[in-house]
Amino acid sequence: MKKLRLEGLIFGATALLASTVVAQIPAAGSSAAQNQMAGQMASVSPTDLSTNASAGVDTQLMKDRIFVHKITDGSFAEAHLGQLAAQKASSDDVKKLGQKMVDDHAALDNNMKPMADELGVRAPSKLAKEDQEEFDKLSALSGSDFDKEYLAYTLRSQRKDLHEFRMETAQTNDSLIRDTISEVQPMVVGHLYMVNKLAVENGVPSAHKPGGSAPPAPPQ
Repeated sequence: MKKLRLEGLIFGATALLASTVVAQIPAAGSSAAQNQMAGQMASVSPTDLSTNASAGVDTQLMKDRIFVHKITDGSFAEAHLGQLAAQKASSDDVKKLGQKMVDDHAALDNNMKPMADELGVRAPSKLAKEDQEEFDKLSALSGSDFDKEYLAYTLRSQRKDLHEFRMETAQTNDSLIRDTISEVQPMVVGHLYMVNKLAVENGVPSAHKPGGSAPPAPPQ
């Protein structure tokens, strides 16, 4: 009898403990649970999003967020490297290009802010690893070596941005993203045309040569 009474007490204590723990977990539809999930989503990095996508968690919303992360990070980097070019370039034309990149990307960031806010994408506070390496590389160069490297970097960046815009336009169902891309893409096309022209003049190997496959025409 004592043994049965002891087992009953242990069972009752275990059940009470379990019910207390379950009661402390917010329901899936509660505001606490939603706030927790929102906080987790806001802190997700592009790498995490890509990992989730490969694990089968991906949706178009995830793809849209990855796109916005890439573009905001790229814009942040192009503005910072443009500022460096405005200070260090040996060519006046390259200096002017650098300053234009600073000014234009400030405007681009303003255009993209509503889209980033809608998707919960935070503005970057530091350069991505690859962009920081490029910044350090440029900081160690001078003269025409600096100009050529900066133009080569910017040419790659503009081509990448334009490709990302076109891919996202073909995939997204978000009207705000489509409208934003429609607004800012002509700026990117104009940058690409301008950078390619300077790259050809400065002998950058990756530039489109006259008579070859021409870059997009500048916006009218």
